[in-house]
Amino acid sequence: MIEIFTLFSFLVILWLVLVGKDALLAWKIRRRRRFMDAMVGRLAGQDLQEAFQLLGYPREMETGSGGTQMCVWKDPEETAIPETPELLIVTIVADAAGTITKAGWETR
Repeated sequence: MIEIFTLFSFLVILWLVLVGKDALLAWKIRRRRRFMDAMVGRLAGQDLQEAFQLLGYPREMETGSGGTQMCVWKDPEETAIPETPELLIVTIVADAAGTITKAGWETR
């Protein structure tokens, strides 16, 4: 009887660990989404230098016609961004004056 109870307890604990791991990952992903929505949302209209302070130096930076700039960060080195196993990509477009006109993010 003890063996059956031990086996049943082991299976229940294993199931709880597996479900808990998935729940924790889902919580981390939701937390990152809320954080990134808030951070990227407040960047519009700000100076491009503020994005550099928040995210570090971009991995890619292109200057278009008329002086517009597009900056791309892949997994920014900013430590305040909650970590998940997904690749985080932040894209910012600024006008010739250095004012951010578009900011967005995605995960892959």
